[in-house]
Amino acid sequence: MEIRIVMPFDQAFHDPRSVAATERCCSQHGKDYCDQPPVASVYYPPNGRVSACARALHGIVDDALSKFTQGRQ
Repeated sequence: MEIRIVMPFDQAFHDPRSVAATERCCSQHGKDYCDQPPVASVYYPPNGRVSACARALHGIVDDALSKFTQGRQ
């Protein structure tokens, strides 16, 4: 699994019609559930390209690390 993190948030990283690009909100959590601004753009399979607030970015990194360490055991 490949995860790409672009910091700071880059609107051009996303599909121009996506929530991440048009709303400039945390699309990992969804605009109805998160009022924090995105700090990063992330390619995060299976979710695709998402914008992430600091809390979402922390969760993505934690998830990736747990999957990486599981694969190494």
